[in-house]
Amino acid sequence: MLSPRPGRAPLSAPPLSQHFSEDRYYRTGTADPKLRADVGAGAWRSRPLTAAVVAQRAAVDLALGTLTSIYPGPNATRHLRHYLGNTGRPYTIDLENMIRNVPMAQRAMVAEFRQAQRFIQTLPVGRHLFTSRAGESAYNYKSESADWFFAIGGYTYWGKGEARISPSKYGKRYEVDFQYCFYDRYNWDGGKSVELGGVTITDEFMAEFHRQGLAQEFNCLGSIKRAIVWDGDLAVPTEQTILAKPGR
Repeated sequence: MLSPRPGRAPLSAPPLSQHFSEDRYYRTGTADPKLRADVGAGAWRSRPLTAAVVAQRAAVDLALGTLTSIYPGPNATRHLRHYLGNTGRPYTIDLENMIRNVPMAQRAMVAEFRQAQRFIQTLPVGRHLFTSRAGESAYNYKSESADWFFAIGGYTYWGKGEARISPSKYGKRYEVDFQYCFYDRYNWDGGKSVELGGVTITDEFMAEFHRQGLAQEFNCLGSIKRAIVWDGDLAVPTEQTILAKPGR
């Protein structure tokens, strides 16, 4: 274990500011916003098992494979497999992939950072934690990505992180660790259909698996981080900077 050099204090982050502030979208602090889930298909295993639904479940299992990874796509296939796995455990989505492939998701992330940025620029010099006051909604349209339309559809997003603000010749220097967060409930509440291997799958078709205990709805979670620095209130980060995956 490394020790500090004699005569030098160990390096540490500056203390957190006790300053409290808030605006329409953000506030200082760490609490995530309260989230709401769709009702979905109702209670798991709330109906008696039928032979017809068991056969339908087997047909969907057979349909999933190489072809469904092409259309609708790999993420839709993975999410459906997790549903059919019947564990109900939370699932971490590939949020970087969604941001990279869905224009609406890119716009949502940039807009969320801009809200955080405007709030951060009202804070005094110091080290601050910040978080969204409420989650916002976005949608993956089929016209932009069939994969993410069937994998997720609508979802909730918000932001949080840490800002270190110091004086500079341009006013203030901002060093921000921004975390973009995602939530959705993978459930079946009407409005979608897709053909997999000759089997037409509707929301009602899939919801019955949950109600008869052959599959289970689950929470989809995700977050991605960005370290973003800018100097002065006029030199704001570009969209490319906000969206770029670390290390690229």
